[in-house]
Amino acid sequence: MKKITLSALAAAAVAGTAFAGPTTVVTSKEFKQPCVTPCFKDQELQLDIFYSYNDASHQGNAIGSEQFVSSPQTTPLSSGLLPGSTNVLNASNVFPPGSAVVRTRTTSASIPQYFNDGSGGGIGMNYFFARYFGVGVEGNWWDGCRGGYNGSVTTQDVVVPSGPVNTTNLLAAAAATNTSIAVDPTTGNLLLKNKATFGNTKRSAANQVTGSLILRYPFEGPICWAPYLFGGGGGIWDGRSTGFGHVGVGVEFRVTPNMGFFTDWRWEFMSGSGGDNGFGDSSELRNLAAFAALNNSNSTTFQNLQIARNIRALRDLQGNKRNDVSMTRIGVRFVF
Repeated sequence: MKKITLSALAAAAVAGTAFAGPTTVVTSKEFKQPCVTPCFKDQELQLDIFYSYNDASHQGNAIGSEQFVSSPQTTPLSSGLLPGSTNVLNASNVFPPGSAVVRTRTTSASIPQYFNDGSGGGIGMNYFFARYFGVGVEGNWWDGCRGGYNGSVTTQDVVVPSGPVNTTNLLAAAAATNTSIAVDPTTGNLLLKNKATFGNTKRSAANQVTGSLILRYPFEGPICWAPYLFGGGGGIWDGRSTGFGHVGVGVEFRVTPNMGFFTDWRWEFMSGSGGDNGFGDSSELRNLAAFAALNNSNSTTFQNLQIARNIRALRDLQGNKRNDVSMTRIGVRFVF
């Protein structure tokens, strides 16, 4: 009896299992997306190496000019040289005694703008403390500082001869002094014109340091790129110093999360510092005055000194009125 009961219970258990349906398997594992490194991190340190082109020609080539026209001076040619002439021929060997010369002299000078177009390059460091905001500092070296002055002294002599002129000696004197000769058809007077140029120019490298606040907006995708705005200030040193502020815009393209390329453009607003531009020392002024006096008669020495002082004033203006500069950069960026 006991064996029959146990057999019935076993058969019932097997039948219950057969009619229970398929067995469900439960797993605790879930599907996860693969991890993708973003091109632009929320916090990152950047190293820039760049080429720069600095454009300063948009404001013209000169900031000022000075011109002085002397009053006509009549000098009798009884003997000696023409006034201010360095020619070995005596006036009496060209023009007969009793002749006279009426001289008018024009002295002019111009002062170029301080900064000039130039190429250069440099390095920079940027740190983004948030995804959209960062700060940067850079050093840029470019061949763009220019100074000095240039000008000319034009002498026009109207010679009133008292008799026949020694044409051979006159032509020799004109050739020796690079003087042009013309004859007034109405009066028969001779028109002699000579032009001498002078100047002192200087070009040097500008050493520029800049600090900026940067605002960027990154785009992730097949092409990772980020437009950005920046602004700040800095200084330029080339033996003198000039402060400036700047604003600019740029764009960066990331090839990998650790390297990319960028280009940007900015406008730099120069301050009015810098002294006399290095050309206002007393020896330079004396040399200019001596040159002007050499090319004039003694009676116009005071006028030449005044011209020299005016040119000095223009050089002071050049040093104190630095022209604005725009700068374009193209470079490679390494990200850490």
